Amino acid sequence: MEVDYIVVGQGIAGSCMAFELMRRGLKVAVFDDSWKWAACIVAAGVINPITGKRLVKSWRSEVAHTAAKKFYANLEGILNAKFYHERRILQMCRSPEEDSLWRERINIPEYADLIGEYNPPNSFSDLNDSFGSYFINRSAWVECPVLMKAFKSFFEGKKVLIESPFSYETLKLDGECLEYENLSARKIIFCEGWRVRENPFFKWLPMRPAKGEVLTLKSNAILPDHILHRGHWIMKYRDFFRVGSTWDRENLNCIPTPSARAELLSAAENILPKAGEFAVIEHSCGIRPCTATTRPHIGVHPKDNRLLSFNGFGSKGFALCPYFAGHFADFLECGTPLDSEGNLARHVKKFFR
Repeated sequence: MEVDYIVVGQGIAGSCMAFELMRRGLKVAVFDDSWKWAACIVAAGVINPITGKRLVKSWRSEVAHTAAKKFYANLEGILNAKFYHERRILQMCRSPEEDSLWRERINIPEYADLIGEYNPPNSFSDLNDSFGSYFINRSAWVECPVLMKAFKSFFEGKKVLIESPFSYETLKLDGECLEYENLSARKIIFCEGWRVRENPFFKWLPMRPAKGEVLTLKSNAILPDHILHRGHWIMKYRDFFRVGSTWDRENLNCIPTPSARAELLSAAENILPKAGEFAVIEHSCGIRPCTATTRPHIGVHPKDNRLLSFNGFGSKGFALCPYFAGHFADFLECGTPLDSEGNLARHVKKFFR
């Protein structure tokens, strides 16, 4: 069977990429091994324009977040599912120094539409806001499990999803087209997340994957309809709460740990000091495909332009992938230039052998 592209990986990157190509009338085949160790099922799915301890604008948020909103709104109709929710983030300061940093950001013009009103200390009786808090605008939440299952059903319905591990040894590169089992393709796009480290074509790219753990909790606490953040995040999730997440770059497995459970329960108690007991409903984890430079790895293999990477979006996959899937498709089909900071060509001289 002839296709235009083989897409390896049906996480958020592979799903957005395959959907974008299909939207343009191109034939695809998608390989996935049922989301084993996939971060896309566990992730918070928060779209946040201001991130990190230094409170900087999230990379490419000015274009990516607008594109994501439009993409998901359209996608909900196509997939017949509801998974995109516009929610403001309530950022609670942990110290006077953090409050001062937020005050500095308010006076910078490029942050003006991102930071909402200031709330004096103890504005929220059930929350730990003793140093004040700020609302973050233009934020949202993607209900990851709902979206990913809807994507899967869509690809199954189109008969393009092949649930099987991809065998690199079976890929034949001798002819003009790529050959894999009964498929012939012009190009192949690897969207494997952190497991790119097993990929013989792209394992040289500098990755820094990180395990993240999340708890689903039951409590009598009353939460406002915001994403709460104070070192960790906590939010309403149907009849439960979700709290996360941890960062572990050493133990790259999907085994929940007692230490992470304790850390997250402590975080929930810190944010909601009057909540009382929390019952743990679920403890889950996944591996984020973070890169050494915090920028994705998008582009063409240095020795074979049929081999492509669309990977490395780290913890921001749900925010960035809709925009960059269209951006990469424009590059592949129209020849438009790739984003210089996302183009994997920047790593060739230092890392490729």
